[in-house]
Amino acid sequence: MATTITKVRRIGNSRGILFSKSMLDKSGIKDTVKITVKNKTILISATPSQKKRKWSEVKKVKQKVDIITNTFDETEWTW
Repeated sequence: MATTITKVRRIGNSRGILFSKSMLDKSGIKDTVKITVKNKTILISATPSQKKRKWSEVKKVKQKVDIITNTFDETEWTW
């Protein structure tokens, strides 16, 4: 288990820390992380990378959403 001591830096009105490339490589962290705070301890862990969706998959979802109706559409909305 690697241990590093680093300073907490000011970033605007917030605070942040920098991770070395080697530490990020060992941890598997890419673009997003899961942050958990418990008993004054911050745990940062890698999140599984999400597979990019193809445009054809997005179009299928949009078509499904377009066919949804509700009572407002049928009784109150005027076209």
